[in-house]
Amino acid sequence: MKKYVILILFASTISPLGARGEEGLTLEQAVKIALQRNPEILLAQKAMVTATGKRLQMEAISDPDIVVRDEGLSLKKNASEGEGKEYSFGIEQGLEFPGKRALRGEIGRYGEEQAALELDKIRRLIGARLKKAYYRAVLSRRTLESLEKAAVLLDQFTENLVIKYQAGTASYSDVLRAKVEKARLQNQIIEERREGTASRAEFNILLGRKGDEALNLSTDMAFIPLDKGLPDIKEEARTSSPALKLLASKRRQSEAGLRLARKNTLPDFSLGLYFPSLRTGSWGFSVGLSVPIWRTRQKGEIMEADAANDIALISAENEERRMMARIESAYAGVKASEEQVRIFEQKLLKDMEDEIRLAISQYQYGKIEFFNLLDLYRTYAATQLEHLKSLYLYLISLADLEVAGEEYAD
Repeated sequence: MKKYVILILFASTISPLGARGEEGLTLEQAVKIALQRNPEILLAQKAMVTATGKRLQMEAISDPDIVVRDEGLSLKKNASEGEGKEYSFGIEQGLEFPGKRALRGEIGRYGEEQAALELDKIRRLIGARLKKAYYRAVLSRRTLESLEKAAVLLDQFTENLVIKYQAGTASYSDVLRAKVEKARLQNQIIEERREGTASRAEFNILLGRKGDEALNLSTDMAFIPLDKGLPDIKEEARTSSPALKLLASKRRQSEAGLRLARKNTLPDFSLGLYFPSLRTGSWGFSVGLSVPIWRTRQKGEIMEADAANDIALISAENEERRMMARIESAYAGVKASEEQVRIFEQKLLKDMEDEIRLAISQYQYGKIEFFNLLDLYRTYAATQLEHLKSLYLYLISLADLEVAGEEYAD
């Protein structure tokens, strides 16, 4: 009877491990939650508000000044008090040379655009990190399930070996081998539980939740071959990458800054309206003009803005080259992982399943011993775990390809 129990357990381990049927958190739901609650995304949203505030400040007109003037003060010591003395009350408004405020507003709008692009970039990075953390947690769960099934089967092995040893048909070395194998397997289970706890905590934190909150992840790891070629992926990155758009925006902003620095060499104006205290029926006005005769500051501003413009241009060109190189590297990683999954799913798993079925049949008729079957099952269990690992590596390679180069661009 025990022999058939073991055969049933073997059959259950041969069937592939799949996703749990119960309701749980899908990967799509997890990404949606993270985009709403992740602290890094919330901070980036606040940075957008900050950029809008800066833009409003940069394009604002300067505040007017309320002016009180005391005129007719005498330099003579014996002058009569109040002789020829008059007060003027007025208001003065500074006016910049036409185009300066518009350029500052343009620079501020580029700042808003960059904050929005930074938010888009962070959303992509968080999405990729979340996918990797999600699949890491799923891998841990699937690995633990596989190890626990192997432990149950090993207990049956050991129990059957003890009976055979007591009957004198098995050696004590076989019993010891089974017990050592169980101890090794138990260590793996303990380690995997620890890894699972850490991966779930990391995943919860990305969701903006407490690290110890319970998780039920319902999206399983599945192999879907990449159907895009490298040229298409590169072209898509050139047109849609937030990092490249961010660098292009900084370049345009630096160009506007250079134009503003050059325009700062032109004079600004001021207008005033006054009302005298003695001649109540009259009024006066003033016109002022700044005289930028000391060119040191303006020259320094132009030099700084010109250098910043060159830096932005060089950075944009260089970063595009670096991003294309990273995409090539990430794409090669995806293809290598894809080929590894194919090897397992198209050959190794099938060959091992055929071998284990043959061994079960041979054991049923007493043609092989327990330790031979145990050794073969250990190989099959290791193949299953390596298949899970290869599938996980493929999925995180896809996530890395989605954001190749984004995390390095400034």
